[in-house]
Amino acid sequence: MLVYLWSRRNPYVCINFFGLLNFQAPFLPWVLMGFSSLLGNSIIVDLLGIAVGHIYFILEDVFPNQHGGIRILKTPSILKAIFDTSDEDPNNNPLPEEWPGGFAWLEDQRLEG
Repeated sequence: MLVYLWSRRNPYVCINFFGLLNFQAPFLPWVLMGFSSLLGNSIIVDLLGIAVGHIYFILEDVFPNQHGGIRILKTPSILKAIFDTSDEDPNNNPLPEEWPGGFAWLEDQRLEG
């Protein structure tokens, strides 16, 4: 399911499979299923993952972007309340050497010359 979802969200990524096959990402789940079948494994699990990934991709990425589409899959509010944190920590005060840019821009420094 995760491989299918990644492959659909990155359709232009080129993949080299064991140095034998070159293909684009949307074919990766099918190539892995074929390789699994060559090794003698059942393809039922692969087909189930592709089916579930396809349903999730349609409900999460395709349908909400259509005209009049809505988001059907939503995170329950109890999980948001437990795990969602604010983006900024008010107690975060980084040291000057950790500031971006590597230079203490806020300090009063004068050029001598």
